[in-house]
Amino acid sequence: MVHVGVDLHKQVSQVAVLTEEGEITQTRLENDPKEVEGFFRKIPPAKVAIEASGTWWWLVDLLEDLGHQPVLSHPKQTKAIASARLKNDKVDAERLALLLRGDLLPTVWIPRREIREARELVRHRVHLIWMRTRIKNHLHALLARRNLRPSSYERWMTQRGLKELRGLDLGSIPCRIRQDCLHGLQVLDEQIEQLENELDRRWAADPRVRRLVTVPGIGAFIATLLVVELGEIDRFPTAKHLASYVGLTPRIRASANRLREGHISKEGNRLVRWALIVAATTAARCRGPLRAWYGVLAKRRGKKIARVALARRMTEIVYQIWKEKIDFIDVLRRSGVRG
Repeated sequence: MVHVGVDLHKQVSQVAVLTEEGEITQTRLENDPKEVEGFFRKIPPAKVAIEASGTWWWLVDLLEDLGHQPVLSHPKQTKAIASARLKNDKVDAERLALLLRGDLLPTVWIPRREIREARELVRHRVHLIWMRTRIKNHLHALLARRNLRPSSYERWMTQRGLKELRGLDLGSIPCRIRQDCLHGLQVLDEQIEQLENELDRRWAADPRVRRLVTVPGIGAFIATLLVVELGEIDRFPTAKHLASYVGLTPRIRASANRLREGHISKEGNRLVRWALIVAATTAARCRGPLRAWYGVLAKRRGKKIARVALARRMTEIVYQIWKEKIDFIDVLRRSGVRG
């Protein structure tokens, strides 16, 4: 089989084609879909290695439509490229092809096209939430600089707090900033609500989502996020592999007979880790075994460590529910809440 390595950039791509006889040819292409499609149509069905980056979607779709087999390379683990003394586009593309031929290329899972599109919708909703939070913080900072606190309630972002905020006499420039912030919050609220309705329409009836929402702290949106971000649970052999993928396992330094565990690795899917920690924060306030387990650990290790540990435990629960197709109550009956 022919093996191809592609060093993909935003504007151009360097392509190294490794034939069955071991000959390598190098080609530099502009990232014009017609030009790239014409080039790969001339190649027999091949495995194509692409280093995972933010621009790989279009090339993977194009290669799949042409009958090729795209493979994503894990950029951090592809040490042969990172440690090469001579490093340029041709070397990178050639190393990708050679590692792919030798079955030595660390790869990344490629989700199906419909899953990738669902991820875009979920991530767009998350980014709108983060934008709304930044606007609220900007507005709070504006008020804090003037030593203003709500008199009618504890927080500004309530109905009574916002009513008082709109009536404050701040001067021309602060009033303009207040007006822009409140208008931005109104627009974002409407967009977020529309996205939530769209996600509910698409995913609320999914059996995986319906089972995951039985876990305290996991609502419909976080359940949907987990389903579309994780994609296929069978690609994780155990719950520990899933926790490692999320970045909730500790860093380990081992030498001779000494073993040292550090903080969590924070590797892997940052969005799933964020969602699980948010879910753990909510679960710690809900009555039930998760809150009780969190309370015991918080007394010994502190709230921050207990919250991360609860997120790790919830990762294992998510894995068990998804893998065995059961509800949270069935998890409690089988094993309880373990540390």
